[in-house]
Parts: sequence; structure tokens; C-alpha cells
Amino acid sequence: MHVSIAVAQNDPHAQRLLAAQARMYSQAKTMQHARFLVVCVLAAGTVTAALLASDVRSVIGLVGGVITFVWSQLGGTREKRVVKDAAAVQEQFDTYVFELPWNDLGPVDRVDPTRIAIAAAKYRGNRTVDWYPATGAVARPLDVLICQRSNLGWGAVVHRMYAALLIATLILLVGAGIGVALAAGLSAAEWLAAVAVPLLAPAREILDLVRANRDSEDTKRKAESKIAALWRGAITRQAAVTVQDCRVVQDRLVAIRLSNAHVPDWLDQWWRSRNELAMRDTADSLIAEATKAGLVSPGA
Repeated sequence: MHVSIAVAQNDPHAQRLLAAQARMYSQAKTMQHARFLVVCVLAAGTVTAALLASDVRSVIGLVGGVITFVWSQLGGTREKRVVKDAAAVQEQFDTYVFELPWNDLGPVDRVDPTRIAIAAAKYRGNRTVDWYPATGAVARPLDVLICQRSNLGWGAVVHRMYAALLIATLILLVGAGIGVALAAGLSAAEWLAAVAVPLLAPAREILDLVRANRDSEDTKRKAESKIAALWRGAITRQAAVTVQDCRVVQDRLVAIRLSNAHVPDWLDQWWRSRNELAMRDTADSLIAEATKAGLVSPGA
């Protein structure tokens, strides 16, 4: 006897898993922001020092630029570990409420219950209740597919918007670098050593974020297409959706979560109501299609 996703997702165990993964993702985002802030401060400090110390301008610019770049490279190691833990906990939640088998050969391992409890206790948000839309009487595993589809509705548009904002920021950064060179009357060689080299690290960070957001959007679109194809096959009675099909989709979701680009909280909050409305409307539409096709649980 299956427990409905709407019920399972709100029981104490599921809520603890959701709180833990939310806390872990928030921690990873904070670490990323802190790393980027340090990179920007180091770059700005190097440029300022190089401009003030004209006698050793090139040395300061090159040494400071190298230090900034190395920090940029090394600072993301722990962040990736935290993201992996968060993705693993979210996978534990999904397999629990969807009643899917755990992929022992997948990229994530189960997280220790003690670590989950500690992370959950530190969560201060209120966004864990009714995580997935109610799927009514839709038969399993189509109800799982609807919820998996709702995961992909979050962020695709936001990723595109944030990537555009980052590109504009990069253009401003380049313009600022050129403006500094002109205002200080630097030669090409001086500009390269004192300004361009120190700004390489923040520029690389921005480019990486642009690429990551575009990749996240593209990957989510492809996963949506996969789910849409499975759904069409089920609705038209050409191919029944199986638990194994849902497990394949779930593996894609895990891969997306491991590499998903972070977006600022203010942008996420600004777009959140639109995302929630779109997710609910899409779920309602799919439920109506399944009901019309007679793909509902016996006795419903």
C-alpha cells in the first residue's frame, strides 16, 4: 500500500531531511558568496596598492593577482563537498517520499543521521511544508513523475536572468579596468600588470557563474523534455511509465543538483511566487490529463 506523496512529505522524518538539505544548500551558497567577496576585495586591494606604489607597481600587481587567482581556485573545494552532502540528503528525501530504490552506484552516498539532525536543527526557514504539489488520485508512478517535473520548474528562467545580469557585471568590470588605466595614465604594460592581472580572478569567477547558470538552464530543459516524452507515452497509452523510468529521471535530478548554479537569495525570492504559481498550474494540468485518460488509482 503506497503512502501518498502529499502525506509522506510532511511527516517528521521527511521534514527533517528537507530542513537539513535546505540548511546545507544555504551554507554552500554562503561559502560561495564569501569566496567571491574575498576575491573581489583582494583584487581591488591589489589594484589600489599597485596604483599608489608606482615604483613596484608591476610586482604588486603580478604577485597580488597570482594570490587572488590561487584563492579563487582553492576556495571552492569545501563548497563542493557541502553541495554533495545537500544533494545526497535531498535524494534521501525523494527516494523516501517517492518510494524509489536507492541507486547504490550513483554519485552520492547516504548522509549520516547525526549530521542530518545537526543541519536540520540549524534550519531557520519555513519553506519545507508541502514541498511537492498534491497529485490527487493520479496513479503511481505518474504521481512521482509529476513531482519530479516540478523540480525542474524552479530556476530555469532565473538562471537565464542571472546569467544576463552577470554578463552586464563583467562588462562593467572590464569598463572599470579600462577607466582606471586612462585616469591613471598607465602604459599598456603597466595596465596589464597592475590592473588586468589582479582582475583576472573576479572575471573568471563571473565567467564560471555565467557558464554554470547557462549549463543549469540547458540541463533542466533537457530533463524536462525527457519527462515530457515519458508523460506523452503514458497519456497516449503507447508506453507505460515504470518505476525504473522514474529512477532514471531521478538520476538526472541528482546530477543537476550536484552541478546546479546558485542564484542570489534576493533574485530567488523575487521570482519565487511566479515559480510556485507555474509549478502548481503545471501540476494541475498534468493531473487533469491523467484523470481524463483514466490513469488514476483504483477506487479513486
